[in-house]
Amino acid sequence: MSGGLSDTEFAVLGLLTFGERSGYELDKLTQRSIGYFWRPAKSKIYAILPRLVERGLAESKIVAQEKRPDKQLYRITRGGERALRAWLDSPKPVARVARDGLLLKLFFGGHAGLDSLSEHVAERKRLATVKLAELEEIERTIDRDADFFPYLTLLHGLENTRATITWADHVLKLLERKQAHARA
Repeated sequence: MSGGLSDTEFAVLGLLTFGERSGYELDKLTQRSIGYFWRPAKSKIYAILPRLVERGLAESKIVAQEKRPDKQLYRITRGGERALRAWLDSPKPVARVARDGLLLKLFFGGHAGLDSLSEHVAERKRLATVKLAELEEIERTIDRDADFFPYLTLLHGLENTRATITWADHVLKLLERKQAHARA
């Protein structure tokens, strides 16, 4: 019974294919895996898990811990595996609508100071450079055979991040020229 699940609910279901996890462990796994392109809030993960159990797509159990509160572990069911497979195989169009505050500011940049726009673009480049270093470290350590499909998403991240840096360099040069022209 998987009708009406959101992509984020399917993402959590997919993460459960890596084995039994608590909500906390799923959040950590998200940060190290799909978090580079799909980052649900921790509270969202915690809210989704009981719904997956209610629908029979996951099971949960309580595990006692010494000197710590009991923890609840979740695992995917056969029904959850079937639902995930059906979602993965579905021809649902995958449209990407970007919401990017920097692009919005640049679009209306004729009403802003060029210095502040340059600072915003330079910050985007700095953040992309940091992200690229993280992704390149993952690329050095990933097992491209065992982790073939995650590797494909890593390639997407690497290419997009490199493109962002190239774009930022180009925009910074154009803004610099615009400033020089305005001063002349």
